[in-house]
Amino acid sequence: MFLPARRVRGAWVALLLLVLAPLSGTAARPARKFPKCCVWRVTNVDAPFYLVGSIHALSKSDYPLPAPYDLALKASQRFLFEFDPNRHVEFERKFEAAAKYPRGQDIRSRIDAGLLAWLRENILMVNNNPERGSHGRAGGFDSELRYKPWWIAQHLAMPASYSNSSTSTSQGLDNYFVEHARMTGKEIAGLESVEEHVAVMGGLSDREGEFLLREALAQPNDGPNDMMRMQKAWRRGDTNALWAGDARLRRQAPTIAARFVENRNVNWVPRIEAELKTGKPTAIVAGALHFSGPRSVIALLQKRGYQIEQL
Repeated sequence: MFLPARRVRGAWVALLLLVLAPLSGTAARPARKFPKCCVWRVTNVDAPFYLVGSIHALSKSDYPLPAPYDLALKASQRFLFEFDPNRHVEFERKFEAAAKYPRGQDIRSRIDAGLLAWLRENILMVNNNPERGSHGRAGGFDSELRYKPWWIAQHLAMPASYSNSSTSTSQGLDNYFVEHARMTGKEIAGLESVEEHVAVMGGLSDREGEFLLREALAQPNDGPNDMMRMQKAWRRGDTNALWAGDARLRRQAPTIAARFVENRNVNWVPRIEAELKTGKPTAIVAGALHFSGPRSVIALLQKRGYQIEQL
């Protein structure tokens, strides 16, 4: 899904691990016990219905998962992710297309000249780093000119100092659920269309994309600590801490923060309610930040009369 299956780097990217989705599998062992976790159950409907807060990148040491995750896996016949993982190849193609300016246009006239100069001086070094894998392109800086600032922030500007991290989207909770659903022949669908999921990032303005790029470059050393704090909050089901972790983005770039989380929550709730009314055992699997804060999916469903308990 959203983040490519690779090691995760960067400060603001830590927030995206709780907001936007990726995909690719991991193994299971007997579950450990935790006091609370990011799993909720709707209690005033006939069929089992779960809301599962995902973190999109984990390591092998994060498994086995707490028991409520396995409960949601086993009790559900249908799984809705942020978008349909069966359309992952289509998403990747459209996502990269959305990251490029139209032919004849490029980033040179779209961002601050000083930032462009920095990229020109440093991007070749990043591209020539073998640890960058497929994202290091032989064409050098000029071949990257067609890419928008948010794409460069995500793929090119993250410091190599995080390359030793064992955290990977391939081991994230989304992939764990997808692999289980496929192995057991259960239904898989999405809350968003491929186009809607692409547009979350692909629809950012140049100014918004430049903000994310500057964020990625300005505080590179905070990335591992941010991820660790978010992961710890996720493990203990602490939605207040997860919401607090997003406070800086909400304060400095409220339209971006709303675009990533709250606007999508509003769009999702009618779709989730339609699933609730089917009477089919279902689990909604989405980034944990969508279940945090005053306009979370949980709060919006409760306003519609649904009773929800955290497991």
